[in-house]
Amino acid sequence: MAYTIRQTRREDWRQLRELRLAALQDPVAPVAFYEPYEEAVRLTRGDWERRASGGRRVTFIGETEDGVWGGMVGAYVRDGMVYVIGVYMLPEHRGTGLARELMIAAIEWAGGQEVRLRVHENNPRAARFYASLGFRPTGETDTDPRDPALHAYELALRTVTG
Repeated sequence: MAYTIRQTRREDWRQLRELRLAALQDPVAPVAFYEPYEEAVRLTRGDWERRASGGRRVTFIGETEDGVWGGMVGAYVRDGMVYVIGVYMLPEHRGTGLARELMIAAIEWAGGQEVRLRVHENNPRAARFYASLGFRPTGETDTDPRDPALHAYELALRTVTG
C-alpha cells in the first residue's frame, strides 16, 4: 500500500481526533499510551487544532490516495533532543511498512538531533521495531502511572552529523 507522509495541519483536527481516540480504544493502548481515553474525548476543538498545527510539536500521518489515515507518529523538541510520542497504526495498516515510513519522517524532522522515545516493558513488538531502526536503551525508566509494578524504558537514536 502506498502512503503520502505529511505533517498534520490545523484543519486536520477532526481526523487527528478520530485517529487518536481510536488509538486510545485499541486493545494495545494500555501499554502504548498513558493518556486516558476519558481525558482525550473531553478535549476541545481548540485543543485538537493546537495538536494538529505543528510548531515545536508535530504529528506525521500516513495517508492513502483515498485520503484514509493509516497511522501517526508525534514528535516534539525539548532540551535539544527530539522525543517521539503517540506512535499508532490502525490494525489494517500494521505490517505495511507505514510505521517505518512515519518514524523515518520523524527522525529526518529531528535534523540530526538525538531522538528519544519510551516503550512499555509489555510491548516487545514495539521494542523490536525501534531496535531495528537503531534505537538503543539509555538506562532510564519511568513507572507506569496505572501500575507502579510496570515500567517504560527510554530508547535513543544517536545520529552522527557532519
